[in-house]
Amino acid sequence: MKARLMRLGQLLLVGAFIFRMIPPLVLAEQADLRGGSALSLSSALDQARTQNPQLAMARARVSEAEGMREQAGLIPNPSLYATSENTPLGGSQPFRFSRDTDDYVYLNQKIELGGKRRRRVAYASENVGQMSIQSEVAMNQLLARVATAYWMAAGSAALDQLYRREVKTLDEIVDYNSARVKKGATAEADLIRIQLESDRLKAQARMAAEQARRSLIGLYREMGASAFPDAVMFTDRLDDLAEIQPPDIQTVLRERAEMRAARAGVKQAEATFALQRANAIPDPQLMAGYKRFSGSGQFTGQNTLFFGFQVPIPIFDRNQGQIAAAQARLMGAKDAVADQEIAIRAEVESALSDYRSRRDALLKVLPRMARRAAESDQIAAGAYRLGGADILRFLDATRMDIETQVLLVQTLVDYHKSVVTVELVTGMLR
Repeated sequence: MKARLMRLGQLLLVGAFIFRMIPPLVLAEQADLRGGSALSLSSALDQARTQNPQLAMARARVSEAEGMREQAGLIPNPSLYATSENTPLGGSQPFRFSRDTDDYVYLNQKIELGGKRRRRVAYASENVGQMSIQSEVAMNQLLARVATAYWMAAGSAALDQLYRREVKTLDEIVDYNSARVKKGATAEADLIRIQLESDRLKAQARMAAEQARRSLIGLYREMGASAFPDAVMFTDRLDDLAEIQPPDIQTVLRERAEMRAARAGVKQAEATFALQRANAIPDPQLMAGYKRFSGSGQFTGQNTLFFGFQVPIPIFDRNQGQIAAAQARLMGAKDAVADQEIAIRAEVESALSDYRSRRDALLKVLPRMARRAAESDQIAAGAYRLGGADILRFLDATRMDIETQVLLVQTLVDYHKSVVTVELVTGMLR
């Protein structure tokens, strides 16, 4: 309990420090609030669930499989045959169609043996289940892409605001030195160095602004939107480092959609194997109908019934190739379950390691770096104004402070991306 309280206190202190160091991470400037709407991660995920056409495509594949299941349960249609024989092509013999032809009208019905229809339905049902799981996989992957794009866009917006603020600060220093140069209190070479640094920072700011725009467009693309706003206020805080509690590995292996898909693949392969074995049993075709027999003498024009049947003789083709292929597919499906389990275990272990490493860096290393860089910048700025430090040391300290803040933002983004990955591979993202 004591250790948990200490970790909570540490988390609060780190969060407060990050909030103080980089306020744009939490609060957008008033211009952004006027120009853009608020967007939370949960609302972005909800919009993706309802708007993204990829999910509609996945649901359509499930409906397609359900239609195939319905088709698999239907009985084969009978065939209607009608023939007429003995119509002469010419000659002088008297001919009357109703008297001199043999006419047949009969039905042909295929009788399926070996439980083929039942096994087709079983296979189609397994396919429906497989498509449903694949639809769930597509949903999870989409949500992971949206969450990742959200944090990337939030981080890009934070960097955009960071560079804007630093450009404004450096412009004030340029104005201050311009005034000092006019009074002869500062060398013009120092002013030129500051102006060069200001131009370099403005170029980085323009690139950051463009990256923020591209990231926002990418986020709304993943959400399935067709219109892209110019600005958005991200309400989920980058400095929120709440610890996640992933389920144990056995729960993951039991509930992960990809693992369920692999197990469903075994059932589907078993259904295919059973169906191909049933297909090796020949299906007879029964025939029954009417025949008008022309005959001769007293049998001329006689009406009769017609019966018959036909059945393939499995001498050469006993469906042995399809059976062998289905058996191999079944063995491969069982191996795929083991392979999927190995892959999931590796994904979970890798994701958790990445998450813990980034979290540890944010809690222990980066705040100390940012604090020292900020202190160094403040000391160098004060010393420069008092004439106790040259312009190069001041610019180096300023550049180091900016680079450290940029690194902190990028690490926060990478941390949240690692959280998304952990939630994806452990089945927490739904």
